[in-house]
Amino acid sequence: MTTVETTPATTGFTRNALIACAIVSPLAVAAALLFAPFDATAEGEPYIRSLVANLGSYPLWSWVGALSTATLIPAVFAVSKVARSGRPVLGLVGMVLAFILALPFGMNNDDVIYAAAKAGLDVPTTNRLVTELSDGVPTAVLGFSFFLGLIGFVLLGVAALRSAAPTWASIAMIVAPFLIPVAWLAQLPDAAAGAAWLVFTAASGGIALALPRH
Repeated sequence: MTTVETTPATTGFTRNALIACAIVSPLAVAAALLFAPFDATAEGEPYIRSLVANLGSYPLWSWVGALSTATLIPAVFAVSKVARSGRPVLGLVGMVLAFILALPFGMNNDDVIYAAAKAGLDVPTTNRLVTELSDGVPTAVLGFSFFLGLIGFVLLGVAALRSAAPTWASIAMIVAPFLIPVAWLAQLPDAAAGAAWLVFTAASGGIALALPRH
């Protein structure tokens, strides 16, 4: 009986697809921040006014966000597979926490603002609505899960230090998750927020490139 071996070709395609996702997912976020026509790092009414003033461009950015979300799970798989080859237990813990970023723990506030503006609500009313959705619902505490996801990537970076991934990529993965929230907490320009995600992109792609070829 003759057996045709097709695994290497399939594995090669899968490897390349995982690497692509590891780059595309964070890169889409970086692009959305760097090229957004509104002030993405503002908060409260200033943010809402900025988004509403550029409402016509929002559909494009929402699709960019959807692309990032769609490729996030395979991106986590790619980075985790390499990290777990270095430190299996730490890599597993990091992977579980990193997957939290892919879970829908709450509404997309930008979509709420867009819908409210289309419905004719004024900015103060929209701000109260967004605040209530963010802080007043029973599951509001899960909003902090974003930071748990970032911690997961830090752990993956630490685990990847003992893997075949380049050391610079592992270190970048440890540093990038700390840089990401700084732009919002310090109210830095969009360029700073985008730069943090570019560092994350380099880290994610660099680690994913160490995926085994067979």
